[in-house]
Amino acid sequence: MTNTIQTSEYPIIISDHISSHIDTFISESHYSSIYILMDENIMEHCWPKISMHSETLKDAELLVIEAGEAQKDIEIAIQLWQALSEYQADRSSLIVNFGGGVISDLGGFIASTFKRGIDFINIPTSLLAMVDAGVGGKTGINLQQYKNQIGLFSHPQAIFIQYDFLETLDDKHLRNGYAEMLKHGIIADEQLWNSLKNINTITTENIIPYISNSIQIKVDIVEQDPLEKGIRKALNFGHTIGHLIETFSLQNDKDPILHGEAVAIGMIIESYVSMARSALDTNDFNEIEMYLTSLYSKYNIPDFFWQEYERIINQDKKKEGKKLNFTFVNKIGTVDINQDCSFEEIKKAIMYYKENC
Repeated sequence: MTNTIQTSEYPIIISDHISSHIDTFISESHYSSIYILMDENIMEHCWPKISMHSETLKDAELLVIEAGEAQKDIEIAIQLWQALSEYQADRSSLIVNFGGGVISDLGGFIASTFKRGIDFINIPTSLLAMVDAGVGGKTGINLQQYKNQIGLFSHPQAIFIQYDFLETLDDKHLRNGYAEMLKHGIIADEQLWNSLKNINTITTENIIPYISNSIQIKVDIVEQDPLEKGIRKALNFGHTIGHLIETFSLQNDKDPILHGEAVAIGMIIESYVSMARSALDTNDFNEIEMYLTSLYSKYNIPDFFWQEYERIINQDKKKEGKKLNFTFVNKIGTVDINQDCSFEEIKKAIMYYKENC
């Protein structure tokens, strides 16, 4: 089975056996050298699935880093630039980002800045990377644990997706990406939302039929607004509060919350604000809250959170001057972008989550 989603910039090739498609792409492109960026977990669990079948990748230079969000850091970027220099990579080289969202964000940034930009492709192995992080041309690294503060828009030459990589994910990381699929339904496709909300057990078999639809929703939005000046902001639903929670957790928790878990919380809290403003029907809010709380464990917000609250949210990259730029749902399947929101409104919604969810 092979399915191709064609964007204006690159193809997204979904196949049971992506190795042959990768080999064809690389052989037609005549790259001088190939470098594969992956983390240690991917090296152990996913690399064998590719290396034994791909003629063009099995002899590539491997750039292996530790796993985790902490790797999206300028020091790691410097080490990778230095490694590419030592290997004498040039502007005709190719970087293959093989892994989850951290790898696609970091690897895209490395490729787009090395020698003013070299080609890269994404091979996403996590659900989060398949439906969100690996698609859309956003690259970047964190700055002092503030999310994605440094980066640029830069598209891969192609994306190759093989669903059986999802079998390497535990339940927690599968739900991590599933939150973004739910977001796509809430902001743009009520039918997708209605299908997903009836899934009680999150397994690869249950969600695979909806992955390409989720990818297509993101592609359609990005194609209309590549640089996030307008409708692409719809994809930020749940992310302003989600990044607030995620950043706080990264700075304070021994076992930080995952991105998708934080976005799920963000969607509940931002939906509450929309309901409080009488934009979102109470029944729609209850539907969103009920399904998300059934899937995602509550994050216990400590009292000292409020000491950090304004400092962190003021670092949100979507902020415009003194305006906090939110995307709110006014009905499942539609959104309002460019919505300002006071600190007090946000605090009230977070307190609702803290006390009721």
